[in-house]
Amino acid sequence: MKFESLDEKMKKVYAKIRTIDEFHWHIDDNSIIGIHKKSGMKLQVRIAGSKEEADRLAQEKEPGALDVIVIPGKGTFYVNNGAFIMSLKFLRPTVQDIADHIVWAGFKVVEKDGRLEQEDIYEYLGGRLIEHLKQGLVNGRDYVFWPFYKCKHCGKYVDIDSLARHMKSHGEDVKEWSEEKYEILEINFADKKVYDKFGKEVPMDKFSEEAQDFIKDSFEGE
Repeated sequence: MKFESLDEKMKKVYAKIRTIDEFHWHIDDNSIIGIHKKSGMKLQVRIAGSKEEADRLAQEKEPGALDVIVIPGKGTFYVNNGAFIMSLKFLRPTVQDIADHIVWAGFKVVEKDGRLEQEDIYEYLGGRLIEHLKQGLVNGRDYVFWPFYKCKHCGKYVDIDSLARHMKSHGEDVKEWSEEKYEILEINFADKKVYDKFGKEVPMDKFSEEAQDFIKDSFEGE
């Protein structure tokens, strides 16, 4: 396969996303595959000739893959069976938003080939992505995702930067840990609230004192 031999529609679609460097891009006859560099998650971008064809393709989506289908027209954007179906003009910002919603959520140290290796854990917050798209919210301006650890001693959420100090108060040293798993919460600057990945508000009394200070400072900085 040579690039020059690609269908013109495929070239137009590829040209919209090829500079989004969070992904490794691969092109075949029917789709463009993006492999998220950090998480390894797979994004499939396909082209359909109509909404009807796109709806059919959405039912055939690959399990575990993130799915985007581009159709003709200028003002179409909707979700069917978890697949994003849209006009070409929405493609690049949507793919960028998808990348922004694949977030680091912890690590585990494992032995591999005679040495220790850190395996990072990532999570795709698809539910929050859809809500942010509906509300027109922008990552970094209207909200940020932040890792919080739920303390096994007091049951409170602790922000990642305060974790070592907080656990020391419980007599634990985090440098002895070979594994950490975080819950990713959304600090929303628009309404001064914190949400979990399902969009449910997390009350301030669920956070440690250190985390409460961190959240309040985040809101005051806006």
